[in-house]
Amino acid sequence: MQRLLRGNAMSRRFVPARRWLRALRCLLTDDSGAIALSYALLFVPLLVSIGCAVDYARMVQYRSALQAAVDEAALAGAAAFTDPSEQSRAIGVATTYFDQAILPTSLSLTAPSVTANANGTTRSGATAHTVTVSASATVATTIMSMFTPWGTISASATAGDPVVTTDMVVNHINWWACDGNTVYLYQVPKNKSGAGYDYASVPAFSVANGTTQGNYYEIGTSYSGTNPLASLPPGQTMPSFSANQPVGVMLRNDTDGNAGIGCAAPVRGANSYGAPDGATQYFYSSLMLDNESPSQHTNYRYTTDVTRDVNGNITQVTSYIPPNPLHPDGVDPEPIPSDQNYNNLWNYFGVNAPGTAYSNCTSTPLSSSTTRYQCQTQYPTTATSALSNCSLYVESGVTQDYLDGLKANSLSPSAAWYNCFSIPGSNSGNPQLSAPSCAQISALASPGANGAADTQPVAVFWWDDAGGVGPHEQFFFPQGSCSGTTRDGPGGGEDCLYMNNFFAMRCTLNGGGTGPGGTYTEVVLTR
Repeated sequence: MQRLLRGNAMSRRFVPARRWLRALRCLLTDDSGAIALSYALLFVPLLVSIGCAVDYARMVQYRSALQAAVDEAALAGAAAFTDPSEQSRAIGVATTYFDQAILPTSLSLTAPSVTANANGTTRSGATAHTVTVSASATVATTIMSMFTPWGTISASATAGDPVVTTDMVVNHINWWACDGNTVYLYQVPKNKSGAGYDYASVPAFSVANGTTQGNYYEIGTSYSGTNPLASLPPGQTMPSFSANQPVGVMLRNDTDGNAGIGCAAPVRGANSYGAPDGATQYFYSSLMLDNESPSQHTNYRYTTDVTRDVNGNITQVTSYIPPNPLHPDGVDPEPIPSDQNYNNLWNYFGVNAPGTAYSNCTSTPLSSSTTRYQCQTQYPTTATSALSNCSLYVESGVTQDYLDGLKANSLSPSAAWYNCFSIPGSNSGNPQLSAPSCAQISALASPGANGAADTQPVAVFWWDDAGGVGPHEQFFFPQGSCSGTTRDGPGGGEDCLYMNNFFAMRCTLNGGGTGPGGTYTEVVLTR
């Protein structure tokens, strides 16, 4: 009995071991058990592989974003690196651009390394001002954090502004008006970032004085002979325009400046926008890219005293205008022509109808014989006009024979007559390059097809004073060409033909290497 009990106790004690052996034997011989064990053994490396793939994909995505940031920063810096003296500014522009880049917030960035080289090269080996931007960042890992909490990414880019020399020549300078017209070139200012240009602003007016060059370069004037305004500013030299620097053109228009000097026509008094005799207006071509006529930026106020005799005839007219080259003191005692047509206020202020005072003036009696008029010039010529005044037409697609034929009595292209042009845009195939760069003008050149003459890298500027037909301007030749206009309409007299001043601007480029479309002129990534 005891032996039996002892035996039973031992049996109970050894049963679990036998069961484990039996279970192990079943696991080794059963297919489903083997598969389960295999999965169990492979789970850890599979989890590691998935984690590596997820984190690697995140690293690639973040590095792509970082590479785009350094690319854009390098391009921005190189765009500001147009001259060796601008190296510090280029570094500053690139740094600021990178700092403002939109990058994932999970990136832990270090400060970028930005360097500039005034003697760098493009991929083609051409000399360029280059900017290099390098940056690195750490990225927190997810599943891989059990092995390493961080991953490091880095990116670098170099962009170059090719060194391109420009050869600019301005010639065939002519004019056909009784106003005094003087034309200047100026550089359109850089914008605040330094990587582009601000077409809504112009530099302060200054010219060469024998010591400094000034901001404006005079290319020609309608004044001649012993007139002091006929002399070019002393010591001026043509500015060095870079390939992509927009070239602005400023027309200084002196109302009736040539009347009685180089103009035989009996033109005196105000024009249709109310600019009085002896006043000066300034028109800037770059402002046309601000979607306004440049004349709309130059309105000004003036005062005119008109005296009549007992019969009501005008005997004296004195205008007080902003000081200008014709009247540095701002006082203009206007001549009174014997022509009876000048015995009307509209000759001195401009009008909406003959015999009535200009609509943009108010009057105050000073005495029984003298009345003071407070006036303001008005662009467009009527307050309700939907059209800007015509000011500039730029002609392209010209041949050398055409240029050689430009003379003082040449007429502007017929496509320009009676028309005002939106800027930018085109009309009759002529791009309205109101403030073109040398690169743009150079690109106008093309070989003639089927034996036709080659198109020259030239833009011809046809300027007027945005005047319309003012009092007695309808008597100025060739008035027949403008018979379809009205006195206060947009364009008339010589104005509807863009005849106040015209000239040709030729530009060719040298250097810069060879790009897909010819010479590289824009900034490019070099690596």
